[in-house]
Amino acid sequence: MNILERRQYQRFNFSKHFDGLLMIKNNGQSIQLKLSDISEAGLGILFDRSIDAIIQEGAEIIQSELFINTVSQCTLNLTIETIRDYNATLHTKQCFAKASDEATSSALWEVIYKHHSPYAVIETESDKQATIVERIPGRGLYTEDARRERLEFIRTHTHTKLEKVAQNSFDPQKLSGNIEGFIGSVEVPVGIAGPLKINGQEARGIFYAPLATTEGALVASVVRGATAISRSGGATARVLAQRMMRVPFFVLSNMKTALLFSAWIREHFEEIYEQTKKYSNHAELIELYPQLIGKTVHVHFIYRTGDASGQNMTTTCTWNACMWILNKMKYFKNVHIEKFLIEGNLSNDKKVTFQSFIKGRGIRVISEVFIPEAVLNSVLKVSSKQLASSYLAGISGSIEAGMIGTNINIANVIAAIFTSTGQDIASVHESSIGHFHIEATSTGVYASMMLPSLVIGTVGGGTSLAQQKECLEMMDCYGPGKNRKFAEIIASFCLALDLSTNSAVSGGQFAGAHERLGRNRPVNHLKHADFTPEFICQLMRQTFDDTSIHVQTFEAIKDSNSENSIITQQTSGKINKLLGLFPCQLEYSTKEETICTEVMLKIKPKDTEIIHTVNAIGSLCEERLANELKKANGRMGFTSCHTRELEIYRQKDPRFIKYIPKIYGIYENEDREAYVVLMERLKNLVLMDSANDISGWTPEHIHTAIDGISDIHSIWYGKEDELKEKSWMGYYPTTERMMKFSRLWELLGVHMQTEFPEWISDVDLNRYRERVKKIPEWWGVIDSMPKTLIHNDFNPRNIAFRNTDSGLCLCAYDWELATIHLPQHDVCELLAFVLNQNVTREDLIHYAEYQRKALERACGIQLNKNDWWEGFRSCIWDLMVNRFVMYILAHTVKDYPFMFRAMNTLRQMIEIIVKG
Repeated sequence: MNILERRQYQRFNFSKHFDGLLMIKNNGQSIQLKLSDISEAGLGILFDRSIDAIIQEGAEIIQSELFINTVSQCTLNLTIETIRDYNATLHTKQCFAKASDEATSSALWEVIYKHHSPYAVIETESDKQATIVERIPGRGLYTEDARRERLEFIRTHTHTKLEKVAQNSFDPQKLSGNIEGFIGSVEVPVGIAGPLKINGQEARGIFYAPLATTEGALVASVVRGATAISRSGGATARVLAQRMMRVPFFVLSNMKTALLFSAWIREHFEEIYEQTKKYSNHAELIELYPQLIGKTVHVHFIYRTGDASGQNMTTTCTWNACMWILNKMKYFKNVHIEKFLIEGNLSNDKKVTFQSFIKGRGIRVISEVFIPEAVLNSVLKVSSKQLASSYLAGISGSIEAGMIGTNINIANVIAAIFTSTGQDIASVHESSIGHFHIEATSTGVYASMMLPSLVIGTVGGGTSLAQQKECLEMMDCYGPGKNRKFAEIIASFCLALDLSTNSAVSGGQFAGAHERLGRNRPVNHLKHADFTPEFICQLMRQTFDDTSIHVQTFEAIKDSNSENSIITQQTSGKINKLLGLFPCQLEYSTKEETICTEVMLKIKPKDTEIIHTVNAIGSLCEERLANELKKANGRMGFTSCHTRELEIYRQKDPRFIKYIPKIYGIYENEDREAYVVLMERLKNLVLMDSANDISGWTPEHIHTAIDGISDIHSIWYGKEDELKEKSWMGYYPTTERMMKFSRLWELLGVHMQTEFPEWISDVDLNRYRERVKKIPEWWGVIDSMPKTLIHNDFNPRNIAFRNTDSGLCLCAYDWELATIHLPQHDVCELLAFVLNQNVTREDLIHYAEYQRKALERACGIQLNKNDWWEGFRSCIWDLMVNRFVMYILAHTVKDYPFMFRAMNTLRQMIEIIVKG
């Protein structure tokens, strides 16, 4: 093996955690040599010049011992091949000692594998020692004392606290038939899907299903499918059959006696039936047939099991019947049964098999629906042609994969309902065999879902546990006589999910809904551990320009009431990084005093992440809308929003600082995608977070808000050209840009009516569309007037009032959507949120005039009354076209209680300005 050959082998350098030594013998003395690297070809050795006489080119090192991390590995035969100076200061050299034989090369390879292969495990001495583990205490005992004893036992042996697992609401004495070794419970979130209209034989009416799952988007997808089915008149469902089986097997001496045995079984059905009846009031033997395989006979016991799933009761019945059969066989001298087992794996218990698909196991149930084209378009966002085409593609894939039946993801619904209702979770496997069918017609699609082996029960098992019982009761499916109804409900919800998922796939929404923001580089995102007192101290010193500041403590406060802005709220669920609002306790000192206060840490998403989220929401709505949103690429106010708010909070103008939270620090790090504001935690403010309840708002509050925002507007009023030069301003609106997105505005309006027809009538939509066409007219009015920096989210979600010595004072926060616009826009938005639908023309004129005079005072200028009113009217239209449609897009995926009231108020405001 020459030097060049070493290049073909992977070399590993030794380091602190992978240390290598070579022990050699010289004249009876042991010498330790430090190693630099290792490969299958040989070793890199570091040595002192004092042993030059030993380490020479061509020298052979026989039976040297290799140590890795002080542990002996093997003996090696090596030949010194090359020597070079390594460190002149330390008088060290380096040589390469190549493997002298195949045994050494193999030993080196094994050492490398042992330490660097992903499949290898390094054994330790403790692994070789036999350890006797204590048995779990309290076996067979169902008492609280036994549970606690087991808990302490497992805590001791696993060094885990298990504080949450220990919490449970179960009575141990009632769990003897459900679990052994009971120590506690784990919670699974339960969501509600529906309403779903079902026209079944047993399930008739509107139903809601409890889905226990941790898979995001599942419940929402089921709800969408259920909505489509319900708007189409409901699903028709029927139970076709019920059968539960146990298949024992008997091994006889030869095929001749096996045939005799099989014939005897077939001719004694009545007697065997009577034997099974002795051991259950619910299991009824309906079929019995032997299946011969050589000298082995598998006897199929087929039962109806009423309202129980029946695996256990059929086992008991079959076992006792088989004992009776074996006893009868004693009278046949030529029949010798060599072996009997209660189950030969032919009953398909908890397995996916063609037998279950063809013959059924548990309940066979089917649900169907016809969905008109209009419902497909409005709810599922696809055409019948698209849906059928996607389905056929899926059939082809199912055949290629060898799937038993064909469905998309019904296991999600079945697992979620099984978990919430106390079913045998392992039976999800066989119960999720399904056959989903779609065919297009001239007016829509026909769809059906057949479940041939749904193993469920409404009595027995875990159905009587308190929480599981409640979930069954929610569907009126607890107790005797409810099993067939339960099956019809499950099949119909499975149909809803597959319709929704198939629509998402064919409409392009599936990928969009599950898409994650792609990155071309690893990013060290912020973590909670980054926010140390030292880090906070640095931020505060920069903000206050005060090096005397020292931070003593900075600790998180547990608080579930901190609500994020809409865009952060929507984004944080889709981006795997630390985002949102985090209340903290801050203690710091200056030269004069020590201060202990509560602050809010706001960690913002990037604009690209927000745009990605908006596009993902659009993909769940409608393909054309999704495409237009992607074309817009966030240029509706989202570009640069992550840096914009930071820059706005950096302003030092007293007219701004007076009306915002106190800012303690701002941190921006592009490499870490970190955009952070540390601000005062707002507490005890008047009308804070009052968007959902405006009963406390009075004209005094509205006037105070207008006074405050007018002061802020005065800072930049008429200086829009200067604002436009700011790199953080992003994509502000203009007439030309609004026209460019006309198609987007139109489709957002269509989406608004499609999703919420009770809010938007055909008249409203036509008026909206007409206004989109006339953007050049009314946005031309906006463009002709002086503008300023506006809040652009000026409503009770983001504003409140401080009580000061001089009275109420506005406090405005969440400036991420701030833009260049008419100052009237902020007030129009405020009025839409805080007035009710009985708003009058006089109200609008009053508040428009109040704002005009407030801005005149703040700027020291005169503003034309008529021009101001025209600008006010145009801002109401812009609020509808450019703001509320985006609110409603967000409302599609998350319920915002204020939306209906604010929408009605805005509609009335539009009625007023339409009249002049």
